Amino acid sequence: MKQLYDKAIYDFSTPIKSYWEEVSHFDQGRFPKLLGDHSCDVCVIGGGFTGISTAYHIAKKYGGDVRLLEAGHFGFASSGRNAGFCCLPATKLSINQLIKKFGMDETKKFFASQIEGVDLLASLIADNNIECEKIGTGNLDVAHHPSSSEELKEWGNDLQKHFGINTKWIPKEEFDEIGHQSTEQFGAVFTEAGFAMNPMAFLNGFANATVDAGAQLHSHSRVKKWERNGKHKLITEEGSLTCDKVVVATNGYTDESLHPSFANRMVPVLSNIIVTREMSEDEFKMQNYKTLNPICNSREILYYYRRMPSNRMLFGTRGDTFGDEKSALKMRGIMTNQFRGVFPNWNDIDIEYYWRGTVVMNRDLVPAFGNLENDKSVFFSYGYHANGNNTTVYCGKKLAEMIYESNSGETNISKVYQGLSPKIPFGFLRLWYLRIYLWYSNFTDKSKKEI
Repeated sequence: MKQLYDKAIYDFSTPIKSYWEEVSHFDQGRFPKLLGDHSCDVCVIGGGFTGISTAYHIAKKYGGDVRLLEAGHFGFASSGRNAGFCCLPATKLSINQLIKKFGMDETKKFFASQIEGVDLLASLIADNNIECEKIGTGNLDVAHHPSSSEELKEWGNDLQKHFGINTKWIPKEEFDEIGHQSTEQFGAVFTEAGFAMNPMAFLNGFANATVDAGAQLHSHSRVKKWERNGKHKLITEEGSLTCDKVVVATNGYTDESLHPSFANRMVPVLSNIIVTREMSEDEFKMQNYKTLNPICNSREILYYYRRMPSNRMLFGTRGDTFGDEKSALKMRGIMTNQFRGVFPNWNDIDIEYYWRGTVVMNRDLVPAFGNLENDKSVFFSYGYHANGNNTTVYCGKKLAEMIYESNSGETNISKVYQGLSPKIPFGFLRLWYLRIYLWYSNFTDKSKKEI
């Protein structure tokens, strides 16, 4: 497997020591390893939200013959280890950049799809009675510095003006009372879209609902070889699948050696999370922390955090570009200091969990969705720019529609998503590009006048 990071990041045999892994009690018994030679109409590679959503909608809506191959246990990769934010948008382009590149109609269509993804995720939870600690009534973007306030206000106003998404600007003094107090809080935009959840618990329920719908899901069945001789043949350690169509839904854990079309097109970025011990109400009052909505702040290398139903605090950021155990220990220490810098009254709150996983950035800073021009039977969706929980389930549903409803190989999805992301020049330098970006962004954040 072609790897950017240390081999520890790709150890599919070992569950990470996340809070989600410990509390979710995920029974893997319905997802046997692929043994022997089999066939199906559609094979999905990757058992995260994109892959499971594709298989779920193929089986439930179309009664299709679909199987899914996951390299590790279900929940190994980013879908089972992210912060559980359901938010928008899945791009690093600004609204003005999107409008300039794709036009107003396609940008409106893109934001409508993001809201559709939020609603779809909520309906999947409700329709399948999935217990996943769903909480919150929207998302908050907090200005970490006074100079960021006007930009956030404009963001909120544009969401409402152009796309009809309800937003509200909350001044610092008001947010001190209803949200939280911190050293990096100078007002916030509330967006009435989204919520938070336990992503591993959702994945558990979603995977089981997919099996109930008629799909066959296989854990510990990493594809090691991909042959094409009329049909596709995907070969695993102890079996093989022959199929008419393949969906690549592996995102940050894509094995670029399997198919040349996906090489050097994405930059997996390690995102890191810490979770505190359980806290008392008196301890939350020390920072007047009240909101249960998930929060991102306005740093370029953002901090994201939330109060969990278990009365713990979750706090995350980017930073590690190596993936080995030494860098993990260093990153945990850095993040502990960052957390305590933002919430200084919690200096004595112990950190009990640390883990990391990948988000994917594309060169054009938008998701990639569709099928290959030179092989219309190969479908893909990847690159959600850290806002994937709602985008993945939406894209999986659209892939199912594309496979079963479209004779032209197209589907009704915004042009913002369509097509492979452009190749990255000198792809072997991707980590160095990322390190330069992180260094520059951290410098920009720190160069702002201290308050």
